[in-house]
Amino acid sequence: MSAQRLSFAAIFVSLLGMTVPSAIAQLNGASIEAAQKYSASHNGIAMIVKEGGSIRYEKYYNGYSGDPLHIFSGTKSFFGVLAVIAQEEGLLDLDERVAETITEWRDDPAKSAITLRETLNFTSGLETGFEEIYGRSSEDKISVAVGLDAKRARGSAFIYGPGNMNVFCEVLRRKLKSKGMSYEAYLQKKLIRPLGINISRWREDAHGNVVPSAGMYMTGKDWINFGDMIKSGGVYNGRRLVKTESLSQCFSGTQINPSFGLCFWLNGYAKEPNAREMDVEESLDEDPMPENWSGNCLSKDAPVDLICSLGSTFQRLYVVPSMDLVVIHHGKRGHEFRDADFLRILFQGAASAQPQEESGKKEFRPFKGLFKGRGNQ
Repeated sequence: MSAQRLSFAAIFVSLLGMTVPSAIAQLNGASIEAAQKYSASHNGIAMIVKEGGSIRYEKYYNGYSGDPLHIFSGTKSFFGVLAVIAQEEGLLDLDERVAETITEWRDDPAKSAITLRETLNFTSGLETGFEEIYGRSSEDKISVAVGLDAKRARGSAFIYGPGNMNVFCEVLRRKLKSKGMSYEAYLQKKLIRPLGINISRWREDAHGNVVPSAGMYMTGKDWINFGDMIKSGGVYNGRRLVKTESLSQCFSGTQINPSFGLCFWLNGYAKEPNAREMDVEESLDEDPMPENWSGNCLSKDAPVDLICSLGSTFQRLYVVPSMDLVVIHHGKRGHEFRDADFLRILFQGAASAQPQEESGKKEFRPFKGLFKGRGNQ
């Protein structure tokens, strides 16, 4: 069954050729403080707010002093961006079938039609792969994902887990073999080094393969650089790392889950009449996990262009392009923090954006035509 993708292309494509005022919007100072207090009392340990290109707020608490942390599934978002860079360079096509590269799938009726895009938005139908990939063994955890079974028909369910990420990286590994480059080296070249990020540690398997679903350790000050690049439509420190139109593909949800694009969580459905807030970490801890996330959003009280790179234990990178805003949140183990509550507090009393039109320039309207869908390939 094919699913309709809710297109977020207008988020960044609309930034091209437009002039955005130096202070589009400002968070309320009291709301920032209130959000930090909520965080501190709900297993949070750090909060950084960068607005208008400058650090406005930075605080570490509950015994944490700013050392590198495991960002868990925040790692996935880097590979989502890497995927669109690889497509831009002609290394792959997101709508090509995985079986074109992983030829072992060609005779499998359920897996032969799965596309690379579906592995990155978790609608491929593949089983999660938690036990096979996160379990203790000496296997090559990237290639072992090739043997995962299709649990559902492609496009019919949102199945979150490391299996899809490892399949994508197996495709990337095979395509990069002729260049003598690993997928980790490709990531370093295209994103990590240009962003000035120091990955202090990688979670790896016994063969030295870095874990693309949850492997990175870094500081919030490093992670925020990634957010700056997202917020700026693919540019960091004046250097374009990815075209805006390419990057926008990361922010298209699906019919089965409008709140998830290519490895990013989205809030674009927040103002729809049937929108419902669903706590991601709590839902992913359910057994079995929900497979239908239709109508889901992160927060009805946050801007619709809020994008989130989300990791376990409340590791968060929030980006709001229309507000020139990037927010880092770090937490520790527990089940108390809720994105919807934190974001409602943070955005209370925020000033509204006041776009300006200049002669020959278009109005800043990042969500014009937001929900004009495209059919899944």
